[in-house]
Amino acid sequence: MNMQQTTKTCRRILARKKIAGVCAGLAERFDLPVWLTRVLTLLVFLKFPMLTVMAYGLCAVLWPKQ
Repeated sequence: MNMQQTTKTCRRILARKKIAGVCAGLAERFDLPVWLTRVLTLLVFLKFPMLTVMAYGLCAVLWPKQ
């Protein structure tokens, strides 16, 4: 019995990017529509702007490109 466990990693998807591809990477990682991750990111930005910009910037720098 061969059971393979696939792990999804966070990465930036440049083909579907608007700014840096972070939301597209999150959408693929969690199996969500890209538009939903972008709307959620915008809502979090409206509540916590500095934290969101720092987190997005870190992800854009540290996550590998696809």
